[in-house]
Amino acid sequence: MAEESPILKHITMSKFISLFSLLIFLFLATSCTNTRGDQKVTASDAPVAIKSDAKLNPDLDAKLGSWLKKDVECYGIVVGYFADGSTLGKSVKCRVVAIKPDKIKMKTIESVSLLPGEGCDKMGLAYGDTWWEEEGDIFRTREEAETYIREKGWTAK
Repeated sequence: MAEESPILKHITMSKFISLFSLLIFLFLATSCTNTRGDQKVTASDAPVAIKSDAKLNPDLDAKLGSWLKKDVECYGIVVGYFADGSTLGKSVKCRVVAIKPDKIKMKTIESVSLLPGEGCDKMGLAYGDTWWEEEGDIFRTREEAETYIREKGWTAK
Protein backbone atom coordinates (compact mmCIF):
# COMPACT_ATOMS: atom_id res chain seq x y z
CA MET A 1 0.00 0.00 0.00
CA ALA A 2 1.48 3.30 -1.09
CA GLU A 3 1.75 6.15 1.38
CA GLU A 4 0.24 9.54 0.38
CA SER A 5 2.66 12.37 -0.19
CA PRO A 6 2.60 15.32 2.27
CA ILE A 7 1.54 17.64 -0.57
CA LEU A 8 -1.52 15.49 -1.34
CA LYS A 9 -2.47 15.44 2.37
CA HIS A 10 -2.15 19.25 2.47
CA ILE A 11 -4.38 19.72 -0.59
CA THR A 12 -7.02 17.40 0.82
CA MET A 13 -6.98 19.09 4.23
CA SER A 14 -7.13 22.59 2.74
CA LYS A 15 -10.07 21.55 0.53
CA PHE A 16 -11.83 20.16 3.60
CA ILE A 17 -11.23 23.37 5.57
CA SER A 18 -12.42 25.48 2.62
CA LEU A 19 -15.59 23.44 2.18
CA PHE A 20 -16.29 23.46 5.91
CA SER A 21 -15.80 27.24 6.08
CA LEU A 22 -18.04 27.72 3.05
CA LEU A 23 -20.79 25.61 4.66
CA ILE A 24 -20.59 27.59 7.90
CA PHE A 25 -20.71 30.88 5.98
CA LEU A 26 -23.74 29.74 3.93
CA PHE A 27 -25.53 28.60 7.08
CA LEU A 28 -24.96 31.94 8.80
CA ALA A 29 -25.86 33.95 5.70
CA THR A 30 -29.17 32.16 5.16
CA SER A 31 -30.24 31.86 8.78
CA CYS A 32 -33.44 33.61 9.74
CA THR A 33 -34.85 34.48 13.13
CA ASN A 34 -38.48 34.86 14.06
CA THR A 35 -38.99 37.58 16.60
CA ARG A 36 -41.92 39.31 18.15
CA GLY A 37 -40.52 42.33 19.94
CA ASP A 38 -37.65 41.14 22.09
CA GLN A 39 -39.25 37.73 22.52
CA LYS A 40 -38.46 34.79 20.21
CA VAL A 41 -41.41 33.13 18.54
CA THR A 42 -41.05 29.41 19.07
CA ALA A 43 -43.19 26.38 18.68
CA SER A 44 -43.99 24.47 21.83
CA ASP A 45 -45.54 21.05 22.19
CA ALA A 46 -45.42 21.13 25.98
CA PRO A 47 -48.82 20.50 27.54
CA VAL A 48 -50.31 23.47 29.30
CA ALA A 49 -52.46 22.88 32.38
CA ILE A 50 -54.31 26.16 32.68
CA LYS A 51 -57.90 26.75 33.63
CA SER A 52 -59.96 28.05 30.75
CA ASP A 53 -61.84 30.44 33.06
CA ALA A 54 -58.73 32.49 33.93
CA LYS A 55 -59.32 36.25 34.02
CA LEU A 56 -57.12 38.72 32.16
CA ASN A 57 -55.40 41.53 34.02
CA PRO A 58 -57.16 44.92 33.71
CA ASP A 59 -54.82 46.22 30.97
CA LEU A 60 -55.28 43.20 28.67
CA ASP A 61 -58.98 43.00 29.48
CA ALA A 62 -59.47 46.67 28.52
CA LYS A 63 -57.52 46.19 25.27
CA LEU A 64 -59.20 42.93 24.18
CA GLY A 65 -62.65 42.96 25.72
CA SER A 66 -64.97 40.09 26.51
CA TRP A 67 -64.82 38.33 23.12
CA LEU A 68 -61.50 36.64 23.95
CA LYS A 69 -62.13 33.13 25.27
CA LYS A 70 -60.42 29.76 25.02
CA ASP A 71 -60.84 28.07 21.59
CA VAL A 72 -61.87 31.33 19.87
CA GLU A 73 -60.41 31.79 16.37
CA CYS A 74 -58.82 35.19 15.86
CA TYR A 75 -55.79 36.86 14.30
CA GLY A 76 -52.35 37.53 15.70
CA ILE A 77 -49.37 39.28 14.16
CA VAL A 78 -45.95 37.95 13.27
CA VAL A 79 -43.30 40.67 13.04
CA GLY A 80 -39.79 40.54 11.60
CA TYR A 81 -37.11 43.07 12.47
CA PHE A 82 -34.36 43.36 9.86
CA ALA A 83 -30.73 44.48 9.99
CA ASP A 84 -31.44 47.56 7.86
CA GLY A 85 -33.84 48.82 10.55
CA SER A 86 -37.02 47.94 8.68
CA THR A 87 -39.90 46.01 10.21
CA LEU A 88 -42.39 43.78 8.42
CA GLY A 89 -45.59 42.39 9.89
CA LYS A 90 -48.28 39.99 8.67
CA SER A 91 -51.48 38.71 10.20
CA VAL A 92 -51.86 35.04 11.05
CA LYS A 93 -55.05 33.13 11.79
CA CYS A 94 -54.84 31.45 15.18
CA ARG A 95 -56.80 29.93 18.05
CA VAL A 96 -56.69 30.84 21.73
CA VAL A 97 -55.29 27.79 23.53
CA ALA A 98 -55.03 29.08 27.10
CA ILE A 99 -55.47 32.25 29.10
CA LYS A 100 -53.42 33.48 32.04
CA PRO A 101 -53.88 36.88 33.69
CA ASP A 102 -50.84 38.40 31.96
CA LYS A 103 -50.66 36.44 28.69
CA ILE A 104 -52.62 34.42 26.17
CA LYS A 105 -51.35 31.21 24.55
CA MET A 106 -51.97 31.27 20.80
CA LYS A 107 -51.72 28.48 18.21
CA THR A 108 -51.53 29.14 14.48
CA ILE A 109 -54.11 27.48 12.26
CA GLU A 110 -52.45 28.68 9.07
CA SER A 111 -48.87 29.20 7.95
CA VAL A 112 -47.51 32.63 7.13
CA SER A 113 -44.12 33.62 5.69
CA LEU A 114 -42.79 37.16 5.94
CA LEU A 115 -40.55 36.85 2.90
CA PRO A 116 -41.84 34.12 0.60
CA GLY A 117 -39.64 33.41 -2.39
CA GLU A 118 -36.66 35.40 -1.12
CA GLY A 119 -34.61 32.46 0.20
CA CYS A 120 -35.94 32.80 3.72
CA ASP A 121 -39.22 30.86 3.69
CA LYS A 122 -38.84 29.89 7.33
CA MET A 123 -39.17 33.47 8.49
CA GLY A 124 -42.70 33.39 9.80
CA LEU A 125 -44.91 30.87 11.54
CA ALA A 126 -45.95 27.38 10.48
CA TYR A 127 -49.30 25.72 11.07
CA GLY A 128 -49.43 24.57 14.70
CA ASP A 129 -46.76 26.93 16.09
CA THR A 130 -47.60 28.36 19.50
CA TRP A 131 -46.58 31.44 21.46
CA TRP A 132 -47.56 33.42 24.52
CA GLU A 133 -49.01 36.80 23.53
CA GLU A 134 -48.21 39.31 26.27
CA GLU A 135 -48.88 42.64 24.53
CA GLY A 136 -52.46 41.87 23.54
CA ASP A 137 -51.97 42.25 19.79
CA ILE A 138 -54.89 39.94 19.03
CA PHE A 139 -57.74 40.86 16.71
CA ARG A 140 -61.19 39.45 15.94
CA THR A 141 -60.83 39.89 12.16
CA ARG A 142 -58.01 39.88 9.64
CA GLU A 143 -59.06 43.39 8.59
CA GLU A 144 -58.49 44.71 12.13
CA ALA A 145 -55.05 43.05 12.23
CA GLU A 146 -54.09 44.41 8.79
CA THR A 147 -55.23 47.92 9.78
CA TYR A 148 -53.05 47.74 12.90
CA ILE A 149 -50.06 46.60 10.80
CA ARG A 150 -50.56 49.53 8.40
CA GLU A 151 -50.87 52.01 11.29
CA LYS A 152 -47.57 50.76 12.72
CA GLY A 153 -45.86 51.07 9.31
CA TRP A 154 -45.01 47.36 9.19
CA THR A 155 -46.01 46.85 5.56
CA ALA A 156 -43.71 46.00 2.66
CA LYS A 157 -42.55 49.04 0.73
